[in-house]
Amino acid sequence: MAFEYLLPQTHLLFGEGVLSRLGEEVKKIGKHALLVTGKKSMQSLGFLDEAIKSMEKEKIKVTHYGKVEPNPTVDIVDEGARVALQEGCDVIVGMGGGSAMDTAKAIAVVAGHSKKSPCSIWDFSVTQDTPKPITKDTLPIVAITSTSGTGSHVTKYAVITNSKTMEKPGFGSEHIYPLLSIVDLNIVKNMSPELTARTGFDTLAHVLEAFVSKRSNPISDEYCLKAIELVYKYLPIAYQEGNNMQARFYMALADTYAGWAITTVSTALPHGMAHPVSGHYPNIDHGVALAALSPGIMEFNIDNGDEKTIYKYCKIAEVMGKSVNEYNRENARKSVQAVWELLEKINLKVKLGELGVNKNEISAMTKNVFRTMRKNVNFNPVPASEKDVEEIYQRCF
Repeated sequence: MAFEYLLPQTHLLFGEGVLSRLGEEVKKIGKHALLVTGKKSMQSLGFLDEAIKSMEKEKIKVTHYGKVEPNPTVDIVDEGARVALQEGCDVIVGMGGGSAMDTAKAIAVVAGHSKKSPCSIWDFSVTQDTPKPITKDTLPIVAITSTSGTGSHVTKYAVITNSKTMEKPGFGSEHIYPLLSIVDLNIVKNMSPELTARTGFDTLAHVLEAFVSKRSNPISDEYCLKAIELVYKYLPIAYQEGNNMQARFYMALADTYAGWAITTVSTALPHGMAHPVSGHYPNIDHGVALAALSPGIMEFNIDNGDEKTIYKYCKIAEVMGKSVNEYNRENARKSVQAVWELLEKINLKVKLGELGVNKNEISAMTKNVFRTMRKNVNFNPVPASEKDVEEIYQRCF
């Protein structure tokens, strides 16, 4: 068997209190940091001040850009890039959840490439006939995660929403790997139960998809199975006991395993269908959209999958605690049952209709799947046509 595996290119600091090392590590990368955050949580919890003081102690100038919102938009990214250019920033630090880290990555792309000629992050979108390539001109990136879910702290991906076209494509390049990634358990333990559930299910979705992906390989498979096992065991505990540091540790570890898996294997149809949902309905959290879609897509894959696909869903069922004495379609469906049971435990058992999605939008969302997320469709273990996708959306209401 032949396969490819791209080794991670990120220096990872993992544990309680490691944010204190930010300044000493950033000074190896740049002299003026644009610190990208959301509007509230990092400030109110005191971690914004801690990050600034750590960098200023090492004589690093810091400019704060705190306008990130969930499902970050082209306008927010382009504005942040203008700030970085005006202030002369030479390193971009994203601090927060996936939205903050993705925004930081996108700002690094735009600011770095705009030194030669002004551009927008949308110029790099797969929706363009000839997307602008992301090159080594991208400014160096540091990622400090506040959640255990997106994997963005160790991936080469970012996701940005165009609020005008209602499209939410992913951007990917080896040049947007964070050079430095910080996972401080003192930060992630502050997630609310709801945020713990939403981001935790995103972690699970990453590895459920990567494990069955057409691009899967023996190395990514090991990361996936371990991450599935950890999420199934520890997400309900982290949801119920926010200060349980063992649960927080293992959820953060699962998130990192998942990031390493998807950065080489990629996600599949659930992410391909979830992004258009958030593109059309920005108020719907990414993890919640995945919770509404993933079981239905798993059923589609199991009903129509080949022997390898059935085997893999049986392995998923096994690591999620189900008894599997034979690798067949019936036992493969136990993986779907296990996912439903987990969603029940974390109060995330939802349907699209309950989230406010209008069935009249199914056709438009389906077109967006094939326009902006075609790679995810192609990596799904079972081929899916536009009709199939429309039927799956219907099934998830």
